[in-house]
Amino acid sequence: MPPRPYNSETRRRKQAELRERIAAAAAELHAQQGAVATSNADIARQAGVSLPTVYSHFPSQDDLLGACTAHVASRAPQVPVEQVLGAPDLRAATERLVDAADALNAHFAPWKAWREDRVIPFLARMGDTARAQQTALIAELLERHLGAGDHREVAAAWETLLSFDPWHRMVHEHGLSRPAVRRQLVQMLLAVVGPQPAARSHSRPRSTKP
Repeated sequence: MPPRPYNSETRRRKQAELRERIAAAAAELHAQQGAVATSNADIARQAGVSLPTVYSHFPSQDDLLGACTAHVASRAPQVPVEQVLGAPDLRAATERLVDAADALNAHFAPWKAWREDRVIPFLARMGDTARAQQTALIAELLERHLGAGDHREVAAAWETLLSFDPWHRMVHEHGLSRPAVRRQLVQMLLAVVGPQPAARSHSRPRSTKP
């Protein structure tokens, strides 16, 4: 006799909840002490499950890190891509981009501060993907406001300035406030571009209708 659909669905839901609980426990420990110093036994105790249960859900470190990063990323602020690209001028677009980068860096700080992407290949690959996405957004922004051309050098400089390490050093090592860091970053990014002719608007004309 085949299992009843209700029982099968309930089991799948419970397994998903258990998997999420383990991922959340791992993410919390990784924020506190880093992934390298966290054992599966630590995670099992934190999640209130047995060690074999952890291994059954996450057979490899990549499986576990993938679930952890997904758990953390699901709670991260979203980059307002349309607002960034739809800004009326380069300064406004830069300010929106800096605001988004600041929010993301603050959210991921407890995990990125360990800088384990330098020793864990999975995290290094995740970082490469994030940098590529950020660079692509920057390149599109620059093309919209500077016109077609080779903006690779500027895009590379912007991506570097917006990355976690400069933000973390200014906020946590130099003790600057986040608003101050945002102001400084906007000025630095625009300085990389250099003086520009009269502002170019890339937004649609606003309707004069009430």
